[in-house]
Amino acid sequence: MRCHFLLFAMLLSACASQGPASRPVFFTPPAGVASGDYGTANPFLLMDSAPDGKWLLACQAREDTNGDGRIASVFGFHGNIVGDALRPYLFLEPGAGIRIDEVLAVSPSGRFLAVVRDSTLWLLDVETREETVLASEVTPDTTSPHPPIRASFSRDGLRLLYLRPEGGRSVAVVRDLLLGTERVLDAGRGRVGQALLDPSGQWAVFDVVEDTNADGQETWPQEDTTLASATCRPPVLSSSHFGWEGDTPVRRYRRVSGGPLLQGEDVLQPLGEGMLRRAPDRSIFLEYEDGRRETWVPSSCNATLVFADAAREQVVVVCASQPDLGPLEVHGARVHQPLGWRMELPFSERSIHLAGRDGRLLSLMVPSEHEPSHSVPIVIDLEQRMARAVPLGQVVAFLGGHALLEESVKPAEPCGRCGSRLWLWKVGTGLPPTVLSEATDSRLFWAGDTVLVMEKVINLRTGRVLGTVTDKPLALDTLGRVLVPRSSPMKEPGLAPFGPVRWLAHEPQRTR
Repeated sequence: MRCHFLLFAMLLSACASQGPASRPVFFTPPAGVASGDYGTANPFLLMDSAPDGKWLLACQAREDTNGDGRIASVFGFHGNIVGDALRPYLFLEPGAGIRIDEVLAVSPSGRFLAVVRDSTLWLLDVETREETVLASEVTPDTTSPHPPIRASFSRDGLRLLYLRPEGGRSVAVVRDLLLGTERVLDAGRGRVGQALLDPSGQWAVFDVVEDTNADGQETWPQEDTTLASATCRPPVLSSSHFGWEGDTPVRRYRRVSGGPLLQGEDVLQPLGEGMLRRAPDRSIFLEYEDGRRETWVPSSCNATLVFADAAREQVVVVCASQPDLGPLEVHGARVHQPLGWRMELPFSERSIHLAGRDGRLLSLMVPSEHEPSHSVPIVIDLEQRMARAVPLGQVVAFLGGHALLEESVKPAEPCGRCGSRLWLWKVGTGLPPTVLSEATDSRLFWAGDTVLVMEKVINLRTGRVLGTVTDKPLALDTLGRVLVPRSSPMKEPGLAPFGPVRWLAHEPQRTR
């Protein structure tokens, strides 16, 4: 592996120096929208919403694009749209919304959005209602089933990394959102296909392609698949995948604060200000910015990294002590805790079933203790450094020390649409889970610490049921509201629901 020891090139963005646009493009006075309705009375597909409900991203069909005399769209099995074409709209207030090309990134709090409109990349601040031009001549990607990441925010929402076109190529730019300053980060030789910030905001991650197939071009890989475009894609029921075409990307890392460009099999993953790396003897160490190295996993483990827990400065690894199965262990600078379970080798990322939003709980599929040929789900509590088998059903969500489990209901007689049972499991206690609900609709909606699933609104941090929702919701927000369509569901199978939609308060939980 060769590391290119290059310093950051400092460059203020000419576009950024312009500041907010002189005339509002996105934020306009909400005159005549007191009704609270979002969208028009046309096919409506919600794509995203702010945690507090201040904005919506949705796709609507508002024109008879197939010439059949009506406006209607039908969802296909692969996420494709049959009928009239759906176009993306951004709703920053009730009303008809603003036609856009795509949203590249949303900050975790929902305050900032990176939006492409008319081939211009904008930064929108929903709190201050500022609009800033970041780049022009941006080519939207509205056809790819897996669009490359061209913008991302840090977990604290204070930094944005985005790709800006320059001279027919893309350069990576990191922006301080409070100061409004920018600098260009050198990604090294080749074409930058995608760039993102590590959640800590301290590392830039680049995926770069060079001409690996010797065809004279640097081509970002495209998957041959039946999946439709991700821009306006409804839920996917099935899909086929036939491989990739193009050059193979390599991953590189650079500290946002400065330092060398890192690349190679010995570079594992950023962890806060440090970088997890592998030594020639197969031990794993954390390398700090000043060059200090702290061994976390000894060479005797011959570890494969499963999960990096930055908040607690530890990692979950599987040790290759046997040819096919290895023990799961937690390691850190002064931590070595076996978890009592084994993982198949070689380890696949597909074994990670679900990770909690706060990083405390991690769900993995591991071989059964009694039947190694069968896989079972376990949950690792990284705070208590222990693992337990899921007692029933499957994990659908968790936060803090609480997990929600979904169990299929098996009625005595055959049913056309059977339901599920929802359980609350306090993982660290070892106590059996408690049932919360039974329903046919098991869709999951998140808003901060709150989820809506199987007609129950639950604060997962506390494990408390807050309310009941019997309508067919589209989203949940942190203000205790659910987003519902104003029109009745269409009878035709697969037909897209119609707008407009509005926020309504959910029914509070009755105390006994």
